[in-house]
Amino acid sequence: MAQRAALAPLVAAPTATISWRAVVLGLLLLSPNAYWVTMMELVRYAGHPSNIAPFANVVFILLALLCLNPFLRALHRQTHLPWLQPFTPTELLVVYLILSIGTAWVGHDSLQVLMPQIIYPFRYASPENRWDELFLPFLPKWLYVSDKTALLNAYAGGHRFWAPENFRPWLLPLLGWGSFCVALSWLMVGFCLLVRRRWMDEERLTYPVLYLPKEITRPTNPLWHSTPFWLGFSISAFIDLLNGFAALFPSLPSIKVRVWNYDQLLASLFVGYPLQALQGTRMSFYPFAVGLGLLLPPDLLFSCWVFYWLERMQRLVGLMLGWTQLPGYPWTNFQAFGGYAGIALFALWVARHSFAQTLRRALSGQDREERMGLAMMAVGLLFLLAFAHAMGMSLPTGALFFAIYLLLLLSITRIRAELGPPAHDLHYAGPDEILIALFGPQGLSKRDLIAAKLFYWFNRAYRSLPCPHYLEGLKVAKDEGVPFRAMTVIMLIASVVSIAAAMLVHLHCFYAYGITAKFVGPAITAFGGEPFWRLQSLLAAPPAPNPYPVRAMVAGTLFTFALMGLRASVTWFPLHPVGYAISTSWSMNVLWMPLFIAYLVKMGMLRMGGYRAFRQTALPLGVGLVLGEWTVGNFWLLYGVLRGIPTYAFWV
Repeated sequence: MAQRAALAPLVAAPTATISWRAVVLGLLLLSPNAYWVTMMELVRYAGHPSNIAPFANVVFILLALLCLNPFLRALHRQTHLPWLQPFTPTELLVVYLILSIGTAWVGHDSLQVLMPQIIYPFRYASPENRWDELFLPFLPKWLYVSDKTALLNAYAGGHRFWAPENFRPWLLPLLGWGSFCVALSWLMVGFCLLVRRRWMDEERLTYPVLYLPKEITRPTNPLWHSTPFWLGFSISAFIDLLNGFAALFPSLPSIKVRVWNYDQLLASLFVGYPLQALQGTRMSFYPFAVGLGLLLPPDLLFSCWVFYWLERMQRLVGLMLGWTQLPGYPWTNFQAFGGYAGIALFALWVARHSFAQTLRRALSGQDREERMGLAMMAVGLLFLLAFAHAMGMSLPTGALFFAIYLLLLLSITRIRAELGPPAHDLHYAGPDEILIALFGPQGLSKRDLIAAKLFYWFNRAYRSLPCPHYLEGLKVAKDEGVPFRAMTVIMLIASVVSIAAAMLVHLHCFYAYGITAKFVGPAITAFGGEPFWRLQSLLAAPPAPNPYPVRAMVAGTLFTFALMGLRASVTWFPLHPVGYAISTSWSMNVLWMPLFIAYLVKMGMLRMGGYRAFRQTALPLGVGLVLGEWTVGNFWLLYGVLRGIPTYAFWV
């Protein structure tokens, strides 16, 4: 965490014109990209590109466009048509940004959760679960599909979604939730416009997630002539090529790098008392994850695997001391929320004077972009509060709900801008669960409780949160000399098109393939049903008051403050508070081993050869490992979707 702003004078970037060819191309690619992501993550449940930053599918498309440049150059020489010129780095970055926004909205923690949720409650209500009396009467009918024909056809498949009997019941839910998503995007873009000056110009955060696309698009990049790069590319490409053929022809050998290859081995190791507490520990050797780790700061790498094993030790020691009898022990999600909250509060405190000046400039109209950001954020927030109130949530509860959400928004966006970790999950610790932890299910009115859980879809986890991508879009605008207003308009248009494309693609997949017929994965077992089964448990048999989640949140926040204090006062202190916040997540359970390997390689290279040797050897090696796996791995996934056959999935 930057302790002091870099108070250099602000220099305006040279202004560049927007290439509308890139904007149109990016918008045209949103629908096929949404279909590809939905098929991978929801229908086939293989690949999961929206779980990792940057998005692997977007980098793959970027590489494909880059490979078109020699052909475009030859065609342009023959035809002299301006729209056949090779893509410039700025154009490629604009396409990358648009597709990243599209992937974030269609991704694993966004509309992929909402769309199954819209049709779940009226399909699975039964006398046994008593949903008819517990919460169905309180559901806003204009946001959910209850028509029996539309429900049965969506779960059975073999139908066209645009048939009147299928599409008509969806009109109001699509318009309602679509307007909510657009307002949410306005809130996020407005927020990014407000923090832009502080984080870009004053603190000069590095936005590490943009490193990979910028390296790819940089003209005359020496990376393409680097031996370590092609070594890393060849290693990961060979592994995925071999594993891809082994998936098609099981008699062939394979190199086991995926996490499920080692689940049975680890389950056999952690048996009996007290090692049974470590059940669920996972291990993997993903080449791309090692490569991404080489791009991260050493203190973050060290902190990730140290705090991961600290959480494991909490489980082990807790079992030995009998603490596992306490409800919810060890409350890791709530500890992690405390970590995120501590990071956000610290960032607000350090920049309090700067943000106060930002508000004064926005209110007085001295800065047009900040004034626009404040207006967008206010309009978006007011719409969200009105929407929540129309769903049955009281205004005070709605205000507290979105205040907690904004705290998480600030924290995750800050983490991405400063350090760029590959994942920031925070499963099951969104504002809905925080309200329940603070007040208990009995302390909230029934309507407030139900409305809070209906917002579960964008708070289940935060891996594909769009807000960091909006801020990275403004960073691209600053670096490439694109006017902020023009980039803002592009991002808002991309958001609207992305939301519409994602919703329609989901409807097509529902009715063409059938949720219970061909879907493999959590569309049935998790995404659609989790909030309603949780509501059933809270309403049918309300749990006793539990003070421990709140204590875990407070402890997590205080521990984060302590880590920040130690980093500020002890220069050699190796643990980073961001590592504490992100290391108890599902993703870190999968990634800790590749990040540990990356830490050993990086520290060994820095100690033996210094930073120059690391930059010339380990850095291009890491980029090669990422691009090699994402090139061949995405080829297998695309081949499987086009052929309709199971193929090798390089991730999870």
